Amino acid sequence: NLKHKRVSNDAACPRCGRGEEDITHIFRYCPATGEIWPLLDLSWISESTIQGFWGWITWVFRTSTSKQCKIFCCGMWFIWNSRNKFIHEQKTKTETGRELTLKVRNYIAKLEGLKMKASTLKPSSSHRYQEGGTRVMI
Repeated sequence: NLKHKRVSNDAACPRCGRGEEDITHIFRYCPATGEIWPLLDLSWISESTIQGFWGWITWVFRTSTSKQCKIFCCGMWFIWNSRNKFIHEQKTKTETGRELTLKVRNYIAKLEGLKMKASTLKPSSSHRYQEGGTRVMI
């Protein structure tokens, strides 16, 4: 946490002020985070009784579909990024769960669009041209 790393004298979560900020609090118990998981259709991950962070994250990956894992990872990344901006860039307010959810959904939509575009750009044998010993593939 920030106190342990000597960034702050206060161990309380800077976003909610409740509880000591550690990795488990940031991703599971902080009210700022608690709003995000249900909005991403992942409310079931908040209901786990597993206590430790690594046990919890392992359980999430083992019980999730690949789509849910992608949403979960993006959600964690945006939560962490938002937290760091709030703390280190002195943002005056933390992003809401709705704002972060929208960012996650937009990012995943972009990834899916790129994946779709890449699959349509794969070279096929009909795009090959050969003349005078020179071979060009477009």
